[in-house]
Amino acid sequence: MSPVYPVTGIKAGITGTTVPLRLEVDTWYPGQTPEHLIQNNLFIWALRFLQERDPDHKLSFFQIAGIHGMPYQPWDEDTDAITANEGYCTHDSLLFPSWHRPYMLLYEQVLYEIMVKQVIPQLPEDKQQEWTDAAATWRLPYWDWAQKKTREGQDETLYDVPLITKQPRISVIDLKDGVTVFYIDNPMYKFTMPDEERMGCFGISDIQDTDANNNITTIPAQATSRWATYEPESDTVSTQWTEGTVRNSLITSTLNEHPWYGKGIDNVPLAEMVYRLYVHDYIASYTQFATTKFRTSPDYDPGSPAAYLNLEYIHNNIHNWTGGFDKYVGHMAEPAVAAYDPIFWMHHANVDRQFALWQGISLLDPTKNWFESRNEQLEDDGNWYIRTGDLDTPSTPLAPFHKDAEGNYYTSDDVRDIHKLGYTYPELQPWLDKYKDTHGNFDASLYVADIKAMIKAIYSPGEIGAPTEISSIPRSLTSPLGQPDFNKDIIVNVTYNRFAFNGIPYTIYFFLGTPFSPPSYSDPLHTHPQHVGFIYTFSNPIHRNRAAPGCGNCRRKALTDTKSRAQVPITGALIARHPAIHNGNLPHGIHELPSLESDTVGEYLEKHLHWSIRSVSLSSFVYSVSLLGLVSFV
Repeated sequence: MSPVYPVTGIKAGITGTTVPLRLEVDTWYPGQTPEHLIQNNLFIWALRFLQERDPDHKLSFFQIAGIHGMPYQPWDEDTDAITANEGYCTHDSLLFPSWHRPYMLLYEQVLYEIMVKQVIPQLPEDKQQEWTDAAATWRLPYWDWAQKKTREGQDETLYDVPLITKQPRISVIDLKDGVTVFYIDNPMYKFTMPDEERMGCFGISDIQDTDANNNITTIPAQATSRWATYEPESDTVSTQWTEGTVRNSLITSTLNEHPWYGKGIDNVPLAEMVYRLYVHDYIASYTQFATTKFRTSPDYDPGSPAAYLNLEYIHNNIHNWTGGFDKYVGHMAEPAVAAYDPIFWMHHANVDRQFALWQGISLLDPTKNWFESRNEQLEDDGNWYIRTGDLDTPSTPLAPFHKDAEGNYYTSDDVRDIHKLGYTYPELQPWLDKYKDTHGNFDASLYVADIKAMIKAIYSPGEIGAPTEISSIPRSLTSPLGQPDFNKDIIVNVTYNRFAFNGIPYTIYFFLGTPFSPPSYSDPLHTHPQHVGFIYTFSNPIHRNRAAPGCGNCRRKALTDTKSRAQVPITGALIARHPAIHNGNLPHGIHELPSLESDTVGEYLEKHLHWSIRSVSLSSFVYSVSLLGLVSFV
């Protein structure tokens, strides 16, 4: 077996008690301090050099991104012991948060090694030490997609992609003199194959399948952008891509028009969805928090109706909004190629941060914050290393990530403590003096309370601070004193078949109003006035193309009719329809809700709640769905 690559994390910058921070990207770029300015340049140069590496290089951008999906080839493995076309898929899996943690660590470590071995040596000697010191404290920035940003020329804060991703050209310091500033192609704007190679030459082929009318459907895999420009070749469902065109403006507008983001009638901002993850009585277990996977055993009791919300589901929808839908589909919307968009890594750094915050607030509750107990463990669908039916436990290997040169794999227990991996986040600094008791010892209760306070400050949906409430509504319509009362929280809980269309990802749209025919609405469905939320499957097509298999995990899930779970809260949408709120300004097709009493709400939903399905890759493939096994409510 060839030597393996140990993923150890960055060891530089660590003191006896502290580790460097992963920072929110828009607080880090453009640099406001000399250290951050140098780190900006180190990162941009390192990412450019990484993307320029030969695609056959194990530590190239292409190979590292390929771990997530296509081309479904071994990475850092003994190929004689592996079956091809299986992949490392851990979506819809209990291992979803922990598997992606060493994945981010690998990417971070490789970039750091390029900084110190390839970037800094090109500088004049009198600049090298300052840049080496800055590299030591650099860690991969995260994109907090649930926190509004301040933008020049905007009166209000808004949700947006990071500034570092927005322009095709970016300024850097010339490494020859360490002073001169000039522009290069921005490696965070898109990934382009080295030497203008085509991805198809390296196994990233278009995904093909058939629709209900036996038309061949192609999901192109050649684009190198997030929201790509769409140009229909004909009136058929097949599409062509304009190579390399990034539509960040579409992402920005969608982030702010969509009900999870905007201020419209729905009042279900993304920040509230994230906030619910950390409300003490809302998420009952680690398994609920971690994954969309739905336990189908006959004796399974999901417990609270809140049990359908989870981190992976929110993560899925971010992939959709960033990658595009309807007429526009980029890499981020497709699991098989998502990691080829450079924004993927900052998105997943934030997913890791949400995971770490959950661990932080659960520090005092050992029965809730991990999955040691049998009741918390789920059966795996299998991949290259995990056998189908094996229980996912904290000691399950997280292939292909090796923790040492002997070839031992990381496990979830190995990555449980991020501080031991050499990084942390701004909210998670247990060494700070404010967490010490009167004797100077660490006080876990002070630490947990402060993490919760910071989460509330960032994500709480208003002054009242309860996840079901909006600060402008009368107290008579909410729980006493603004405390969460989940008996008054109206949510749509959904179990869905991830592989209903052979794994082609699709979106379930929910509406409150007079039913209408989705094909009659020419604009994106999320802009419809009745729209109250959606669920994106972020599933993998079970075939790479009509002749070759795709993800083995996904093929097995499709055969077993696997179900996943998600949740759309609609309390805000219902309150907005109350006469005390709407003041007679309800859009056409939306009906007044005279009371929030349970009987009245039940009758209202029975008459006005409806839903439709649209495939992210088949813009004309639209279904109006009733309870036929695809969607069910709890």
